[in-house]
Amino acid sequence: MRYLKRAIHLDFHTMPKIPDLGSEFNAKEFAKTLKDANVDYINAFAKCNLGFAYYPTKIGIVYPSLKCDMLGEMVRECHKQGIGISAYFNALLDHEQAIRHREWCSVDKSGRVYNTEEKMTHFFRLMCFNSGYGDYLTSLVKEVLEKYPVDGIFLDCFWYTVATAQCYGKECLDLMKKKGIDILDETKVLEFYRQSMLNFCDRIKKLVGRDKFLIFNGVPYKKHMHHGGSHIEVECLPTGGWGYESFPLDVRYARKVSKQVLGMTGRFHESWGDFGGIKSQVSLEYDCYNAISNAVGCSVGDHMHPRGKLNKEVYNLIGKVYSKIKELEPWTDHAKALTEIALLTVGDSALFPYLNNTESLSGAARMLSELKHQFDIIDEGMNFSNYKIVILSDNILLTPDLKEKIEKYLKSGGSIISSAHSGMNIEKTGFASKKWNLDYLGNEPWNISFIKPLKEINKDMPDFLTTIYKPGISVKAKKGARVLAQLYQPYFNKHWDGYHGYLYIPPDRYSGRPSIVQSENIIHFSFPIFRGYYEHAVITYRTILKNCIEKLLPKPLTIVENLPSFGRATVTEKKGRKMVHLMVYCPELRGSRLQAIEEPIIAKDIKLKLRTDRVKSVSIAPTKEKLDFMISDGYTIVNIPEVNGYQMVVFE
Repeated sequence: MRYLKRAIHLDFHTMPKIPDLGSEFNAKEFAKTLKDANVDYINAFAKCNLGFAYYPTKIGIVYPSLKCDMLGEMVRECHKQGIGISAYFNALLDHEQAIRHREWCSVDKSGRVYNTEEKMTHFFRLMCFNSGYGDYLTSLVKEVLEKYPVDGIFLDCFWYTVATAQCYGKECLDLMKKKGIDILDETKVLEFYRQSMLNFCDRIKKLVGRDKFLIFNGVPYKKHMHHGGSHIEVECLPTGGWGYESFPLDVRYARKVSKQVLGMTGRFHESWGDFGGIKSQVSLEYDCYNAISNAVGCSVGDHMHPRGKLNKEVYNLIGKVYSKIKELEPWTDHAKALTEIALLTVGDSALFPYLNNTESLSGAARMLSELKHQFDIIDEGMNFSNYKIVILSDNILLTPDLKEKIEKYLKSGGSIISSAHSGMNIEKTGFASKKWNLDYLGNEPWNISFIKPLKEINKDMPDFLTTIYKPGISVKAKKGARVLAQLYQPYFNKHWDGYHGYLYIPPDRYSGRPSIVQSENIIHFSFPIFRGYYEHAVITYRTILKNCIEKLLPKPLTIVENLPSFGRATVTEKKGRKMVHLMVYCPELRGSRLQAIEEPIIAKDIKLKLRTDRVKSVSIAPTKEKLDFMISDGYTIVNIPEVNGYQMVVFE
């Protein structure tokens, strides 16, 4: 299978009653438009979420006004242009068949087929894979595979992670009864529903085989790959509900699960189907640079007009951005991320990226990104030994197996940073390992408290008590553990006593308890610093974390000076080269909910240190302009005169 670089995900969800569908469609023009826009792969529609097919199917429902074989002609002409093409099917949605076959719909716990509260969304009715619909959809996929030489199959909208997506239809009830599942236990019903999805994935995998691309979009990354997925496409439209914090989190896990990953953004101003919404060029550049900076390929989502003509301005935009990405591919193709810190996620990692611990992970990822550290997100089944520090953010409890793995990692020289309940046993009665060297005294009794860093970690900090807005746990340092910061208590908790709402909470005195403790190569925060940063953006928290990391990792992989806090620095490597990607953009909140990127930001006189002393030359990509450098104390040091939004620096 080909290496995916510059893709399009083309929606064509078409409402009924369009009289001239496909009237302007010209397959040669379609493929040439993609080729001119530097596109090398496309997910194109076979069946949309309305349930219409866009080829002469003998099984499904052809859109009534369609007069041509749109899918077949696209496959033929795209292949002539050297463009790969996957056939798209919406798996969970098929409104036309739902109207014709109510017995194929999922039945919710209230006995409803239609959720009228959701009627102006796509998901007011869902299909059931255990009904006749499962056979119908399988037959459609088989028909397309036999009819056209497609390069892959893309199945969309698996609601694996949505807890309300359950089915109490007859087929599901009969199967659950046969398996001895208690149908009154909602947790068991949800597990059954999810397993039914995976069983359907297995059916499709048998049809598709090993030599084609296959995506089950919505199935958690690890399960997706286990059940036959060929690669991962990280769907993230930052302005479409995902936000700009989502992709950096998801991609750092996805690239640990799959060898090939695409970062899927959209050309839309808001979300999917926003026909009249188009990003600025700078905004789309940011999304694509963000992908290659994290060692993955690019995909841009679009929605074609019902008449079947790709929008000229959209593909002028995509073409301009993809031409810049193409110029960088000698350095980005098959590159891998170079990291030394890991954020650990456990238990719910099977559902990544929909985690219970998302706020803490997001806060940790944000801090590490602002500090220009190189990191991955891993789960408990992955290898720890490649990392100098593993971070347990706020609520990572240790099973006996995970405790053993972490103790082995610590013994080999690794370091741990943990916070709040992290490091405790599953019952939350104490720390799982003696390595923490802490006594657990219970949950923190003060709902507002204050932290005072001591000399070892107070670099670049004012002599000031900083508020802890979210309580964690109360701990006592055992003999041999060093207190790095003290916990100061208030006069009283924030509360209402019947006379007053106690809102003004000044510090009173040292509580006699620590807020940060170090025991050999473990540093533990008693409060949820990562969720605290996510919710309250306390800059002091980031400075404290920086100083703690320096104690455990005095010589980090990258040191970047004069790059703003919102600037990003990531490192990839490929065949004797290391590439440092510098990005300087600032998504700005405009109005109540949308962030916009309208222009790049220029940063000057950046001093970059990369921990490597085996360098023959340093240059700017793609121009190959040489930069002067020096080697000192294990670092190659270079000054970059200017970064205008994005710059790749290549160390040979």
